[in-house]
Amino acid sequence: MRIFVTGGTGLVGSAIVKAFLKRGDEVTTLARSDRSADIQKGLGATPVRGSLTDPGDWVSLALEHDAFIHAAATFDNDMGSVDHNLVRALLEIAKSLPEERQIPFLYTGGCWLYPEEPVIPISERHMLDPVPEFEWMLDSIEQLSTCPNFLLTVIHPGLVIDKGRGFIADYARGLKEDGEITIVGATDTHFPFVHADDLAQLYVSAVDNRGDGLLLNASAIKSATAEEVGKLVAQACGLPYQARVISIEEAQVKHGNWASAYARSQRMSSDRAHNQLGWSPRFDTIEAMVEDSVKSDS
Repeated sequence: MRIFVTGGTGLVGSAIVKAFLKRGDEVTTLARSDRSADIQKGLGATPVRGSLTDPGDWVSLALEHDAFIHAAATFDNDMGSVDHNLVRALLEIAKSLPEERQIPFLYTGGCWLYPEEPVIPISERHMLDPVPEFEWMLDSIEQLSTCPNFLLTVIHPGLVIDKGRGFIADYARGLKEDGEITIVGATDTHFPFVHADDLAQLYVSAVDNRGDGLLLNASAIKSATAEEVGKLVAQACGLPYQARVISIEEAQVKHGNWASAYARSQRMSSDRAHNQLGWSPRFDTIEAMVEDSVKSDS
């Protein structure tokens, strides 16, 4: 198959690229710079120069592929308008596609589109209540669902971690460099987690499934608290556990308004992915995720 991926150098996108290449698919990626293009070439993908903020000729090329995977966001204050502009461009190009042309279209949402739910695990049947800075995703998803040429699957990952990248690796770096882990809001905040490699396998299965209107949660473990993760990171690093709790406002100043999401306490289940697609994550404990992430961050 020929797969087009946005966000090919990102935490999620790079794992997706590697997963499809590993099984022999051709992968084309969107590259906004020479550096991004070089990284993607190094993975084995074919980069196409362009950007989310300027959906030009590359959009037509993207829809010539057998599947389109959207795994990118700018995380700037204008990320919603950037995404809406891209969606409009995709829908405009799709108007010229033959009626029988159907493209698996995978859109990456996230657990932060769900409400705070620290007790009952969130399922796909839960009503959405996004963090305000990500509410724009609902509009993008709704617009994409109207296109008869797109077989839309929406995947909502938990917090994604990888070797030396993501939430857990950030904790490890904070402990090593500053002597403390920074926690937003409270130490008993619950987070669902998934390893990028396992998440990528779910994307592969979803493309093969060609599901239209399919919604999938993606968490390998339903939750672990900030303190639980922090203590495991400290143990793995061989350092004393020391945490500094900061307010949501402090986090927003440092990262942007979207960082308020780090104070949203959630548990999340992925029964649909398990039951319908046979998804079976390899990293299925928080201990395994910490070991993999911290080991690679050392």
